[in-house]
This record gives sequence, C-alpha cells and structure tokens, in this order.
Amino acid sequence: MVGVNLIPENVRLAQWRRRRLKRWSIAILLALAILALPLTVDWVQRVQAAELRTQHDQLQIELATIRTELRALTSQANEALMQLERAHALRSKRAWSAMFALIEKGMPEGAWLVSMATDPATPPSGGGHKTEVRDRDTATEEQPAIVVIEAPRKLRMAGFAIDAAQPHEFVTNLKDSKVFTNIMLELLRTEPVLDGSYFRFELICEW
Repeated sequence: MVGVNLIPENVRLAQWRRRRLKRWSIAILLALAILALPLTVDWVQRVQAAELRTQHDQLQIELATIRTELRALTSQANEALMQLERAHALRSKRAWSAMFALIEKGMPEGAWLVSMATDPATPPSGGGHKTEVRDRDTATEEQPAIVVIEAPRKLRMAGFAIDAAQPHEFVTNLKDSKVFTNIMLELLRTEPVLDGSYFRFELICEW
C-alpha cells in the first residue's frame, strides 16, 4: 500500500515552521523560568525580611508600652503597700494603747513602773518593727533589695512597789489576762529611793 501526501509543499513547510517555533518558544520560556527562579526566591526573602523587621518594630513599641504600664503598676503597688504599712502602724498604735490599758488595770495599788521596752527594741521613729535591708548583688528596679521586718517578741518592764507581794500580784494579774504566753519575774530587791526604800522589780512578758 502506497501513501500519498496530497498536502501542498508550502502548507507542510508552514506547519513544520510552526511546530519548530512552538518548541523554541517552550524552550525559551523554560530557560527564562529557570533563570528567574533565584531572583524570585531572593525577592520573596526580601519581602519576608521586611515583614519581620516591621513586626520587630511593632513588638518593640508594644514592649516599651508594657514596660511603662509595668512601672506604673509597680508604683501603684508600692503606694498601696505604703498605705497598708501606715494602716498597720495605726492598728499597732491602737494595740499598744490596749496593752497599756491592760498593764494599768493589772498594776496593784502602791506599785508603779519606771521603764518599759520591747525586745527586740523598736526604732526611734516609733514603728513597732525592726527593719533590716539586705543587699542583693543583682538588685534592679524590677528586683529591689530584700527588706526583713522583725516584730518585738518580749516586753521588759521595771518598777517599784511598796510591798514585796505587789510584784507577784502584778504577775498574777497579767497571767489572768491570757494575753502573754509567759511572764517571768527576773528581779525583786529593795533599793533606796529618795525618801525611803522600796522594792524594785523587773519582769519580762512574752507573746
């Protein structure tokens, strides 16, 4: 069987040229795509880097805002703590007033006190606590030095009495108040005082 191509020669040449042109176009496009790929990757990386820088700047602004708010909150907390300390000091004064009233009530007639002190001693400012500040090597604005407050645990009282039984009566009255955990009469002796001799006593009350 013999095949005969009846397509004119010029048509066949045109088809061959179109197919060849199509192949060359595809090859050129592939080459351009391969060449443009690194440039595209670099452009994408640059865009991502710019976005990251923008996010970093925004985070820095937010961080600065948070730090400012934290300083304001810290200042408010310190102010509230100071107010709490002042309120505690006022309550402590009322407590000492009640303590003095209790001591006055338990004091027998014919006896009197000449000195009274806490142990540990209270500072001259009148506060009821002993304050100690411990330095911290890494102390910062966010991490201040540690403050340790030690409250009095004992009350030392000294006085005079006309009769030797009165200091013992005073101790009994204080024990009956159930305020102190322990009361010790440390000293009882006669001492000359101006117009005569009286019984000097010293006692310690613990709570």
